[in-house]
Amino acid sequence: MTDPVIKTIDVPCSPARAFDVFVRNTARWWPLDRHSVSAGQGQTARDLTIEPRVGGAIYETTHDGARSDWGEVLEFAEGSHFAMTWHPGNPVAQATRLDIRFTELSADRTRVELTHSGWEVLADDAETRRDGYNNGWNGVLDAYQAAL
Repeated sequence: MTDPVIKTIDVPCSPARAFDVFVRNTARWWPLDRHSVSAGQGQTARDLTIEPRVGGAIYETTHDGARSDWGEVLEFAEGSHFAMTWHPGNPVAQATRLDIRFTELSADRTRVELTHSGWEVLADDAETRRDGYNNGWNGVLDAYQAAL
């Protein structure tokens, strides 16, 4: 079994704001020039959309206007928890799982914990992909934190 990637950051805002920026304003802070399907083609994606409901789609609008699905919303608890399947640029059968929890530390401080699991679906490629994401999530969360 491949261990999950777990990343934790503390941000200077309420859980409601931290959740809102992460889920509803993702395209404003996500590094679409480095972490997107378009980036794999040397381009910057146009947009990133999360439909804010269970069953909602997560998808990129690529540099040429096409849609590239990244996953599906599995859990949506306003202000506290968001979970999704994760397969940007890969078949749905290779989807891993992302869980993001927002925990109030004080009136203006929130702990954001990202857990990326389910690596077993990637079989022999699991450890390599996990290691890549273990590093990649640092830059993504740095961009998120800077947006707050």
